[in-house]
Amino acid sequence: MNPTEPAEIQDILAQAKARKQPLEVVGGGSKRFFGRPVEGAETLSLTEMRGIVDYQPGELICVVRPGTPMAELEGVLAESGQMLAFEPPHWGERATIGGTVACNLSGPRRFKAGAARDHLLGFQAVTGRGDIIRGGGRVVKNVTGYDLSKLMCGSFGTLAVLTELCLKVLPRGETEHTVAIRGHSAREGVAALIAAVKSPHDVSGLAYLPEDSALPAPVMETVANMGAGEGSGAATLIRVEGPEPSVIYRSGQIARLAGDNAVTTLEREASREVWRAIRELEPLPLEEGEALWRFSVPPTESVPLVEELSRRTNLRPVYDWGGGLVWARLPADIDAAELHRAAEAAGGHARLVRTTRPLADGAERLPAQTGARALLHRNLKQAFDPEGILNPGKWYPDW
Repeated sequence: MNPTEPAEIQDILAQAKARKQPLEVVGGGSKRFFGRPVEGAETLSLTEMRGIVDYQPGELICVVRPGTPMAELEGVLAESGQMLAFEPPHWGERATIGGTVACNLSGPRRFKAGAARDHLLGFQAVTGRGDIIRGGGRVVKNVTGYDLSKLMCGSFGTLAVLTELCLKVLPRGETEHTVAIRGHSAREGVAALIAAVKSPHDVSGLAYLPEDSALPAPVMETVANMGAGEGSGAATLIRVEGPEPSVIYRSGQIARLAGDNAVTTLEREASREVWRAIRELEPLPLEEGEALWRFSVPPTESVPLVEELSRRTNLRPVYDWGGGLVWARLPADIDAAELHRAAEAAGGHARLVRTTRPLADGAERLPAQTGARALLHRNLKQAFDPEGILNPGKWYPDW
């Protein structure tokens, strides 16, 4: 099913509701691996719901349909010197803006610019009841009614089918530099990232790649030439963006965080290539028997968490968001409940992104929902999709 208008979606949902037929709501399908497979469902694809409805560069807003390819949208914004500031990953050529927002995906600039949900000003959608609803508006300071826009972000199509999105866009920096420091240990590297974010230099990218991580090719080539081969291959990466004179000055100041370690500066395209690779998880190709997990924790707790997990299994992490996000390659058969407990003890949470093998029975991709939180989620699902036809079981087996 490939509808082109909200009314067609209403008809499809009405029929599915009457038959109690589950529907798998997808955009380009590039993120189907994210979450559980939707069993026994017909596919409702939004790829024909595409196109930019209204773009006002002077007002920093763009209204777009959900099936619009990410590459197409970002190309239009770039022509006006603008961007999606939350730097969302694509995870494939078929990525759409609707799928990105539904998954609430944000890239390396998230710690500075906020998440996808912070840039969705308004939306139109069709609920599982078959009702067309609108939330938010076309201005930043919209305080009327419930903030349903944030609810839609990260709902993975389980509450409503998005049909239109109003996004806040921002100017793109004139240029960018990435200060690459070689030889830091994990603790030193994350400490440098934390120091950089506390500095007055307005950094926009903070990542630490340990020596045993699969580094992007530009970084590998760069660190191999730093310090005439001395020291480890670990790389601490700090990005600054903006007018060129400012970027040159700030990157020079940040280089002082290197101490006695080798340091170099990646400029313009070299810098962009590194962060594109990190955004798309290219440092983390999976081999058979592996799974990719993400841990969102306070930056000061990320290294202790990795050290604790490393005592039990081989771990090849990448630290992003100044240490607040850890991507980790782990054995696919690892005890998922153990990972959730470890993340919770560190003050955060864990989520399985993708795996090369099915999880063991009862293993959860997200932390288990209990008590008031579980009740809240069930009530929301009941309010928006009482028959449970939209992506049922996407994250939990029974809802």
